[in-house]
Amino acid sequence: MGTRIRLSAAAAWLACAAAVAADRYCENDVALVDTHFEGGVFHRCVVRDGNFVITIRPEDDKVRVPMPWYAFRVSPKKPGVAVFLMGFVDGDADRFWPKVSADGANWQPLPESVVAMSDDASRLAMRIPLRGAPLWVASQRLLTTAYYDERVRQLAAHPEITMRTLGASLRGRPLFVVETAPRTEGVLLLGRQHPPEVTGALTMRSFVDTVLADTELGRAFRDRFALVMVPLVNPDGVAAGHWRHNAGKTDLNRDWGPFRQPETRHIRRLLEVIEDRGIALRLMLDFHATQATENALFYTQRSQDGDGSAHAFAVDWLQRVQDRLPDIEFDHKPSKSESANAKNYFFNRYGIPSITYESGDETDPAWIHRATPLFAEEMMNVLLNAP
Repeated sequence: MGTRIRLSAAAAWLACAAAVAADRYCENDVALVDTHFEGGVFHRCVVRDGNFVITIRPEDDKVRVPMPWYAFRVSPKKPGVAVFLMGFVDGDADRFWPKVSADGANWQPLPESVVAMSDDASRLAMRIPLRGAPLWVASQRLLTTAYYDERVRQLAAHPEITMRTLGASLRGRPLFVVETAPRTEGVLLLGRQHPPEVTGALTMRSFVDTVLADTELGRAFRDRFALVMVPLVNPDGVAAGHWRHNAGKTDLNRDWGPFRQPETRHIRRLLEVIEDRGIALRLMLDFHATQATENALFYTQRSQDGDGSAHAFAVDWLQRVQDRLPDIEFDHKPSKSESANAKNYFFNRYGIPSITYESGDETDPAWIHRATPLFAEEMMNVLLNAP
């Protein structure tokens, strides 16, 4: 069915629509399509020949990494079929496979039979059957700021956890820090610097749940190490459905050092508080997602960086996981760059293992739930065995 969707028919309309101001809805005699919910976004929607012609483009002209987020709701007026002809400006349609949800919470990828993509991945078409209830369509499942509000409340119910507000984002949304009791050593976890990286958020959740579990290993780890977490670094970008940036047109993972944005400045002050409490950081993990791997990818220090101990930690950690689950597949890329990202900042400042923990954009949630606890457990084992 999907191969019969005519991508070329919408090309001219998409080119014109890209230059028009953003709209929040459009409708035909079958359905109304809107983005009036958090994370909902497209640049432009018009109806041509009964089809919904939608333009997707980044939030500002400074976006350099194509992460084409879109999310919209389809409210049927009657049973039928809605055809969506989507054009991508400065982004590739094949970065994310379109997903659909009947409740905004549980998501499934659209069948290949109802999706068609142009050879250059600039255009995508979908043919979606409609019944009585609304459907949500998005490039990735929606994990909004409400999801994080509930997550923080859940974590705060843990008897060893305290939660507080670091400060406000550029648009006034709170940045929360969740932490266990102060110890002389600590581990810092960061999440969701980039809004579309939802699988990284799911991975962070599973990882944290494992560390906080009422197990002998978890209790021993928390007796020695303070766990400090900022689950949502970029609430404005998540709420607005941005591809990459915060509300200040900035990639927050390029603002570690410049600290031009309030979100990174709040975390810098958190680091000062950590130091004042006498907590020595031993590890920083920054959770992301990427197109470059099927399951997981770890960017770590190289063997020649510093005294080599950060690289040795990563090798030991990942080998332990491999030994426990020999069939597990993931990628390890020791690397060095000059960008002002969290990985570089924390290594340069503290000399600790500072790791970007990336899940694949389309990593199966079942793989995440199977593998992530092992990575968390072996992280704890390596640190507990360290002098």
